Amino acid sequence: MSQSQNFTLSEAGYVLGRSPATLNKAVDTGIIQARQRKVGNIIQRLLGRAELRFLRLADELEKDLTPAGRRRLYGALRKLPDDAHKLQLGQLQLDLAQIDNDLKDRMTRLEAIKGRIDSKGDRSEAVIRGTSITAYLVAALARDQGPDAVLKDFPSLTRDQVEAAIEFAKAYPKRGRPYPTKSLKTTLAALADAGAFDDDENLGDVEPRAIP
Repeated sequence: MSQSQNFTLSEAGYVLGRSPATLNKAVDTGIIQARQRKVGNIIQRLLGRAELRFLRLADELEKDLTPAGRRRLYGALRKLPDDAHKLQLGQLQLDLAQIDNDLKDRMTRLEAIKGRIDSKGDRSEAVIRGTSITAYLVAALARDQGPDAVLKDFPSLTRDQVEAAIEFAKAYPKRGRPYPTKSLKTTLAALADAGAFDDDENLGDVEPRAIP
């Protein structure tokens, strides 16, 4: 983990297994501090290595830390050198090796997922690498139907590609209008199963009309 590396709240949420809303609240309430970066008209909040370490430690030590203890812990972590994996806090010594390894694994996973998606600087148009299939569409369909159904709708995709799209959408939520959670193919099949296209039942009483 690079000490200078910063993560958006959605990226940090993916690494920590928390929602961006939870992290945003932690910043608003002063539990952690966030750096800021302007992207277009949007101000992004960024978390660094100390914030990720602190939130993981705070989970494990929740019952043992007072509010003052939390502040001391956070302050000490912000001063901890990049290559230090042990923290002395009064009489308490904390071993950060396992936490650092876990965070590193999740960060590595995040980088691998980004490598499977082509965003070209505009994540709203992100596609699965080597295809023209939108990653957010696949993620939306999988959320409602499951990966197996998506693979039937898109037989050219592999399971790894579908799972990468799902994970990418978690780390980089789509802005604007969401994609539908059912594909056109699935919708038409459901309508056919329901008899929506039964000529005798649905079209028999319809009189033809001239189109002006």
